[in-house]
Parts: sequence; structure tokens; C-alpha cells
Amino acid sequence: MQILAGLKVIDVTQFISGSRCTQLLADMGAEVVKVEPPEGDTLRINFQLMPGAERCYSVLNRNKYGIAVNWQEKEGQEVMRRLAAQADIFVQNLIPGALERNGLGYDDLKKLKQDIIYTQISGFGATGVNPERAAFDIIAQATGGQFWNDQDTYLMPANYWGDLMAGAYAANATLLALIHRMKTGHGQYIDLSMQDVMYFNNYRAMMDKALGEAAKDIEKKLGRKPEEVMNSSDRMPFYGFFKSKDGKVAIVSITARQWKTISDVVGRPEMVTDPKFNNIISQIHNHKEAVALIEEWTSLHTSQEIIKILEDKKIPCGIAYTNEQVNRDDNLKARGMFQKVNHQQFGDIDIPGFPYKFSETKASIRLPAPALGEHSRFILERWLGYLPQDVNRLYKSRIII
Repeated sequence: MQILAGLKVIDVTQFISGSRCTQLLADMGAEVVKVEPPEGDTLRINFQLMPGAERCYSVLNRNKYGIAVNWQEKEGQEVMRRLAAQADIFVQNLIPGALERNGLGYDDLKKLKQDIIYTQISGFGATGVNPERAAFDIIAQATGGQFWNDQDTYLMPANYWGDLMAGAYAANATLLALIHRMKTGHGQYIDLSMQDVMYFNNYRAMMDKALGEAAKDIEKKLGRKPEEVMNSSDRMPFYGFFKSKDGKVAIVSITARQWKTISDVVGRPEMVTDPKFNNIISQIHNHKEAVALIEEWTSLHTSQEIIKILEDKKIPCGIAYTNEQVNRDDNLKARGMFQKVNHQQFGDIDIPGFPYKFSETKASIRLPAPALGEHSRFILERWLGYLPQDVNRLYKSRIII
């Protein structure tokens, strides 16, 4: 039996963050109903503009039932209330106030289900300065300090960490609230801000704030600001990427033992005793020369050769995979991270496996993402007790599709 089997979750989310949250719950066995507006989740709409791209919708929306409801109309709001009355968990990531103005906020739904857990993901939280600000991943990353203003680049973030991590944190918070409910019988409202999550994971900003005035003394000792020690344009010899014959590899030699080993491997044993390289402070001051010495060796070998040699010496290392390479990695394959789900329209779709490994219970991939409104009739009749003629009327008036 799966951990969350028997729990009912209503997912009123758009794009990535909320979908990731409920995907984690669904993979653990919860019955998740994805509620979309009649036109569909905007992510679905965007995928539909590109032939075949809708296959990707199953990456974050697998294992869910789908219903399409016009919740801005009174009859649609009644459908939503009846869904919530059956639910254990309600998740939404719309702009704060959107559902509340339509009688579907936490205070409204708590009257229907006293112990409901209501998880709200937003860009800046439900309290604070101007909580109704709209936000997307890049806004969260920018305002969380992940892309600071003195970087001389306008490159986009390489991944949607603001969305994906906010979704994972929201799932974690929801499970913690579930434990609280098991202990007390009380549900609660969860206010999760994407900016909060990005700041909470901004190691450099947090350390800078914790250092306070000590940062000035450290800057004198290092010859640079602490946050500049390991930025993308100034590689450090003890922690960074090094050119190989066919790409690049990540190598860490941060302990004395590791530094001695890497110095021996690259044929530069003198780096252990040379005052320019014999501790991390001196390595920071002379990083360009030290990196060049290590790279003289790495550039003569393929990435696989480097990894084999260094792993045998217990040096932490890894190939900097391309998308193509990571999608063929033997370790990910062995750990079940490459899965397939069969879609009625698109056939087999490759999707990621579940990252948690439990000794007693397992996640499972049971369903592809639902088509828009695929389970509307099933949910209304089987879950909510609507009569067939009432469902037909809702279809005709386009309250549901």
C-alpha cells in the first residue's frame, strides 16, 4: 500500500510549481484531481502550440485525474466547493486573491471541511509587501538573489529552480501539516512564497548576512569578497570544472588528503609544499596558476578516463553531462529514474522516476497526464454524486468540459 493511498487532493494550479507539488503527492499514492479552467492550464495551452510537445505535460501531471471547471461562474464554484468538501488537501498557486474573491479561499473551504489542509504557493507570499504581485520562476530567482545585479550577463536561468523547488517545499510542508492533523485533528493554511524558498537556498547571501562586519576582514585575507571565491567566471583549483579532451569534469580536492592526491595524479607533487598552493587561502590567491597546472593533465584525457583514475583514488568527481548524456546515465537507470507511461494519444512517454526510495513502500507511475477534462464526468458522478442529467446540463452550459 502506498503511503498516501486514500488521501484526496484538489490541484488548482497552473504551470510548474503547483504541478510539481501535487505530482509528488500523486506519486506517493494520493488521489489527485487536476482542476483546469475550460481553456486548460496555460502550460498545456503552450505545449499544444508545438506539435508533440504536450507529451511533456505528463512529466509533472502524471498520476492525476483531470476535470475542467469554470469556477468563475456560480455553478462552477459549487462544483469546487463540493470537491473541497471531499478533499483532505487543496493546493493552488494562482495570484493571491483570485480564488478568495470567488469564495474559494481557505476561510471559505474550512467551513465545508474543518480539517482541510490548504496549500497556497505564490511569488511573494500572502503577507508582506504587495502580496498580489504576479511572479514566475525567473522573478523568484531574481528577487531571491540567485541572479545578482553585478553579474555581467543577461543569460536566463539554466533551470526552473524557483518553480521546482517551491513545488517540492510545498509538498514537504503539506506532509508536515498532514502529520500535525494526525496528531491534533486540525487542518491548516500553508503560505509558501517562491521568493522565500529561493532566499532560503541562497547560500552565498545567507553567509554574507551571517558574517556581518567580519566579511571585511575575510575580504582582506582572501583578496576578494567571500562570495566571489567560487563564482562562475573565476575557477578555483580545489572545487570546480576542468577541461577534458571531450568536455569537462567536476573535481573536488578540498581536504589536505584530496589536495595531495590530485597533485600526485596530475604529476605536480610539489603543489603540496609550494607556499603558493599548500592551503586553501594560498590557492585562492593563485587560483589561475593552480587551475592551469591541473588542466594541463585533464585536457590530455577523456572525461571517462579522468573519472576512472580519480574515483580509484577516492577523489570526488563527475562528468558534466549534457542532456543527452544524463538521459543515458547508468546509475540513474539502475535507480529507476527512467520510467515510461503509456498515453492513449501519444503512446509511450519517457518520464522521470520518483526520487525517494523507501524500504517499505514504493511510489508508482499509474497514469499519464489527463487530457483536458478527461475525468470530469467520472469525478462529478462518482465522487460528488451528481446525477447524469445534471452533468449533461453542466456540459451544455460549459460550466465543465
